[in-house]
Amino acid sequence: MMIITQKIVKIFLNILASFLCLTGTYVFAIELPSSARLVFSDKTDVKSIPVEISTWNREKGISRLDVRGRTTTNVYQIDGTSLTLDQILQPIITHLNSKQFTIKLYCNTHVCGGFNFRKNLAVSNPPFMLVNVTNYSVITAVKNSSAISLIASKLGDTIYLQILSVGTTKNDLVLRNKEPLQDSYSSKLQEDGAIVLDDLIYRSGSSDLGKGPFESLSALAIFLESTPRSSIILVGHSDAIGELSTNINLSRNRAQAVVDRLIKSYGIEQSRISAQGIGFLSPKTNNSTEKSRKKNRRVEAILIMP
Repeated sequence: MMIITQKIVKIFLNILASFLCLTGTYVFAIELPSSARLVFSDKTDVKSIPVEISTWNREKGISRLDVRGRTTTNVYQIDGTSLTLDQILQPIITHLNSKQFTIKLYCNTHVCGGFNFRKNLAVSNPPFMLVNVTNYSVITAVKNSSAISLIASKLGDTIYLQILSVGTTKNDLVLRNKEPLQDSYSSKLQEDGAIVLDDLIYRSGSSDLGKGPFESLSALAIFLESTPRSSIILVGHSDAIGELSTNINLSRNRAQAVVDRLIKSYGIEQSRISAQGIGFLSPKTNNSTEKSRKKNRRVEAILIMP
């Protein structure tokens, strides 16, 4: 067990790998394990961003440092992990120090200030970023005119990680030793005839598809472009909570949201994709736990060849 944990921690050592000096700014490359999913990304032009540099104080509140530059915010979800937040973040701190970043703040829930600190944090909207007020950690690292702010929280066996970079030139997710997603989608669709789009995010109880970007939709669009005679049926599935008719409508609407996104954002012809919903009639597993219900709530792409 210790060997496995050390290997996983070593992977996370690469989360903040490769800070290269480029005329006063830094290239910030991220390497995450294959279980990590980029669920939200946002970039802004040059602006001033206040980053936390102190814990919460009853009299003074929270001290902040204004850092000016282009900003990138990425949110990752890491499912099914037994690692603690400290096991992930301590190696990151070591790596930051080795790159001459100064750690202005590193605190966890109670040291940070619990709910009083949390309510003052700027975090991405759920369901992309969730902060468990009983289990979160914050890091602020500064180097010259650049800053990195990390907020990590664990809820169940899922870690939510928000990385805000200010004044850096790049913030990319690098998944090495992993087959390119479009290649794996192509092979799996052709071999199995179906694939689950497992990185889609919807608001709870809604068919509103998140902003993305979603790698699965890009890979599916590439596949459709490379196989012009193929077509796809998007099939929505739900868990077993609620009435069947309600779940069928919800699952169909979620599948239709995928169709609409593929048409609008990727230029896929409407005649090549359609949506169906079957509610909880085809589960992947039982519905006895939230973890199993989450697996059942999905959209599948079914390949139709002439």
